[in-house]
Amino acid sequence: MNIGERIKQIRQERGFSAEEVAKRLGVSVSTLYRYENSSISKIPVAVIDKLCEILGTSANKLMKNDESATKEDLPDSFANAAEAMAFILKMPVLAAYGGYDINSMDEETIIRFANEILEQLKLVSYKYQLEMQRGEKK
Repeated sequence: MNIGERIKQIRQERGFSAEEVAKRLGVSVSTLYRYENSSISKIPVAVIDKLCEILGTSANKLMKNDESATKEDLPDSFANAAEAMAFILKMPVLAAYGGYDINSMDEETIIRFANEILEQLKLVSYKYQLEMQRGEKK
């Protein structure tokens, strides 16, 4: 299920009409429908935040992917803030250590942050792959 489908599902579960959500969001109904059917795939971070407020949900729930991620599902890097934010929010360990406030980051910073985390994960994974191949234990 993609973010657009989750927006629609949560909106309907909460009993909101598309007209009501669009009005509160400050967009046209057709724009909301385009978010829901994913014809607008790069939903601005500010819109996601406002949708979460309106729908009474978290960005994590709105953006999460119910399927298990595999290596093939991960990008080499992130080019847009919505994908970057979804990646960050899927990692609860980041929230546990804190040190950042995603709501105060602009889109460029979110993308850089997610790409840095992705690079660090690749390095750590590669390190442990090599150790396992060599039969090393630490």
